[in-house]
Amino acid sequence: MNIRNSSYEFLIVATAAILAIFIYAGALPGPFVFDDEGNITDNIHIRMTSLSWDQLYAAAFKSPISSRPVANLSLALNYYFNGYNIVGFRFINLLIHITNGFLLYALARATLQTPAMAAYRAKAGLAAAFAAGVWLVHPLHTQSVAYIVQRMTSMAVMFYLLSMLCYAKARLTTSIGTRAALFAGCGLAGLLALGSKEIAATLPAFLLLYEWYFFRIFDRSWLRRFLPGIAIAGVLTIVICLVFIGGRNPFDQILSPYAGGDFSAWQRVLTQLRVVCVYLSLLLWPEPARLNLDYDFPASNSLLAPPSTLVALLVIAALILLSLRLARREPLLSYAILWFFGNLVIESSVIRLELVFEHRTYLPSVMPVIAFVAFLFRRVRLKWMTIGVLLVVAAGWAEWTYQRSLVWSDAVTLWRDCIAKSPLKPRPYNNLGVALVEKGRLAESESLFQKAIELQPKYGDALYNLGYVMIRSGRMEEGIRQLLEAIRLEPKNYMAHNNIGIAYLLQEDYPQAIRHFQEALRLKPNFETTHNNLGVALKNQGDLEGAAREFSEAIRLKPDYAEAYNNLGQTLKEQGRLAEAANHFRRALLINPGYETARQNLEEVAALMRKD
Repeated sequence: MNIRNSSYEFLIVATAAILAIFIYAGALPGPFVFDDEGNITDNIHIRMTSLSWDQLYAAAFKSPISSRPVANLSLALNYYFNGYNIVGFRFINLLIHITNGFLLYALARATLQTPAMAAYRAKAGLAAAFAAGVWLVHPLHTQSVAYIVQRMTSMAVMFYLLSMLCYAKARLTTSIGTRAALFAGCGLAGLLALGSKEIAATLPAFLLLYEWYFFRIFDRSWLRRFLPGIAIAGVLTIVICLVFIGGRNPFDQILSPYAGGDFSAWQRVLTQLRVVCVYLSLLLWPEPARLNLDYDFPASNSLLAPPSTLVALLVIAALILLSLRLARREPLLSYAILWFFGNLVIESSVIRLELVFEHRTYLPSVMPVIAFVAFLFRRVRLKWMTIGVLLVVAAGWAEWTYQRSLVWSDAVTLWRDCIAKSPLKPRPYNNLGVALVEKGRLAESESLFQKAIELQPKYGDALYNLGYVMIRSGRMEEGIRQLLEAIRLEPKNYMAHNNIGIAYLLQEDYPQAIRHFQEALRLKPNFETTHNNLGVALKNQGDLEGAAREFSEAIRLKPDYAEAYNNLGQTLKEQGRLAEAANHFRRALLINPGYETARQNLEEVAALMRKD
């Protein structure tokens, strides 16, 4: 490797990485959304207070998606070092994205030095560097960086690329010891990728294809000899996919409607033909006006309903056939086409997931970008023209990514953008209403919840939120009616029971409040807010011991729960345990120095202790 050239290449990638920090800065303070709630904000297992084995194990394997321990552990470490500081979570996502850019550069450089790519070797480094730079600023990746829980995706890609890189380097080296270490690294990185997200199940298949394309150069005799290995890789991929489905019979999934769903598994498969074409178009033209967190995408009922389903099938089939025809003449382009479709096959198949999410293109986009840039460097004779074109593309995409990151900067901005792009979908109206509630804009939020219910009359979340706003506005009976309707539609809605309990608590109907808080805890035993609320109801009813137990449980579940510390302190004060009460008030103030109620309580207890 020419040291001078490699320095230039590194400078190109580093410049793109620094640019990525600037263009993503606007998204850093944005909201938690969708699955962030279950996996992060409501996940008690990531709230580590020490790096003990027990807490590390619980974070990794007892979190909601226990099959992703590596990603779960990263979220827990984020919390351990920085609490629920959302900027900290997103900044780690951004660092992972930048790391992936450097890994893409290294993998592209190694790939362009393989035996099959001899024609590209002279420009391998420069092509790899520009491929990484262009990929780093691509607007389609905004969701993978800004949607915090999609760290599961970006971490899986990080280890996936590392595994591919180790394999490529192992095949290129002549040292037996180095080769053995790199193969071991390939296997370990593959396991870490799979432990981050199940999309890594395709890795064995693409390693085999990589060997056949770039080292064996379509040697059919090798393929015949390696058929048992190919079969094992195929079985492993299928097994992992079945685990992802959740142990359900895949044929039942295809032939039967999803229970309670809007479409069958077969309809989902048909719809994904169109979705995959949308992903392809976004990869080529990722204008912010086309990007959306919450797509309103109607399902396909047959190949001709709508007709675009058949068109999408023909486009995909044509591209796959093109890939096969190009295999010997343009192996990288051929491999990139198979990579794109193959790495969408898990999430764009029978598995019951949301129909469209942009983060699903994060891994599929890698090889197409490498192939496109390498193709330009080989086919365009004037190097300065290629560099000029790529700089213009990178600059345009960087500006678009910056615009898109600003949309993610605030919950209100994000959900208004979704409403503008999905005006007939109820969920963005509901979520914008929630964002406005958090800003205290109750009247505006109420009209949004009503709009969501108008679009979907049996929308439990919107009914719940409408009831919550009514209670916050002092309209207790109306609010309770809405919450009861939400419970009728969704019997496991523990939050509705919690808020009915709050309504009765405010009306000083403590027995009813206690009943609903207890029902909420039956549905979700580890909900610290309800434990705190139940403690307040018990305390007001005179059951100080019961109240102290509930406040203590709330603190156990959420060690930085300042309000629960303050409430426990007040309970201990009423029991005459002044020194203990003072300690709890101090703890509340340590967590929240501006907590004026806790400060006043501490002063009162201190005065009583001086009198004694």
